Amino acid sequence: MHDIFNFLIDLAIILLFAKIFGEIALKFGQSAIIGELIAGIFIGPSILGLVHETSILASISEIGAIILLFEVGLSTDVKEFLKVGGWAVVVAIVGVVVPYFLGYLIFLYFGFSNMQSIFAGAVLTATSVGITARVFMDLKCLETKEAKIVLGAAVVDDVIGLAVLAIVLKLIQGDNVTLGTVLFISGIAITFLILSIVIGILIVPKVFKIISKMKQAHVIFIMGVIVCFIVSAFSTKVGLAPIVGAFIAGLILSTTKESEEINIDIKPVYAFFVPIFFVLMGTNVDISTFNPFVVANKEIFVLTIILFIFAFVGKVVAGFAVLKKNVNKILIGVSMVPRGEVGLIFADIGLKNNVFGLKNYSSLVAVIMLTTFVTPVILKYFINKARE
Repeated sequence: MHDIFNFLIDLAIILLFAKIFGEIALKFGQSAIIGELIAGIFIGPSILGLVHETSILASISEIGAIILLFEVGLSTDVKEFLKVGGWAVVVAIVGVVVPYFLGYLIFLYFGFSNMQSIFAGAVLTATSVGITARVFMDLKCLETKEAKIVLGAAVVDDVIGLAVLAIVLKLIQGDNVTLGTVLFISGIAITFLILSIVIGILIVPKVFKIISKMKQAHVIFIMGVIVCFIVSAFSTKVGLAPIVGAFIAGLILSTTKESEEINIDIKPVYAFFVPIFFVLMGTNVDISTFNPFVVANKEIFVLTIILFIFAFVGKVVAGFAVLKKNVNKILIGVSMVPRGEVGLIFADIGLKNNVFGLKNYSSLVAVIMLTTFVTPVILKYFINKARE
């Protein structure tokens, strides 16, 4: 009974502070994600010590990550995903390769292991399509050339990033870091992606045709979640993270006529599980790491600042890969900067697989938060300047 009491109180505290800090973040023009992360830091061991991660909370958090990527896939137009413009692909590739090697080299320079450096590079490859899309939407410029290139690039960036994550996870399991290993794992990831989408598109609509005759409430949504969990489970069987399968499941279901109904029904589930994921990530941040008056913190503090600078520059460079006239290259580059939820998931996986200690994890989360904080402000400035 005591454990159940603590569990329920923990959930209540997490959700309460998630909504309070999320609302504050929105008031300051930031994503609610930032507020949820700060809420986790505030109620976690670093400050108030109200909540500590337990195995059951960790499991709920994992479901939150799966639901998050499922919703991202569900909101993606597969036709646009498969037919995205060439410049979007170029921007995505440059926006993955440059930050990856910058993160890798910086970690090596600071004396970290090869594996830690590889994972740090992987964390910096991500781009948050949600944060960028929200800014474009708010400023009513989703139909511009720059917005279309950025949103297409962000989707491709996520897929490449998930493939990179799959490779890194395999390496953690003991595979040698060779070109052959990378190509093999990439092949598995791409094959699983293609086969899952093709098989899913062929089978899922037929299943929904049968399910639609059932009288129970929300049965279409439940079937969608079942598909998500099954594909996520099978992704782990081929050595990929469950979030990869969740993203693929979302892509599959986005092609069905039931996708809109599933998207509507998933909102309350998303609102419950996903904030728990971000708050718990915040509880793992050791805020004392960034106290500049502690001599032992100097190196990690400097690492965070340098990582942030290169994380920013690494994505901005991608905008200049567009060799096309009458396109605002700096606007495209800045739009790719926020790491958001995908970067946080990568960092969390690194922590849970003991690649990082709490200090290194805290540094990476701080960099992700900073890129997410500053981008909307800078982006609004460049968009308004372009309109003058």
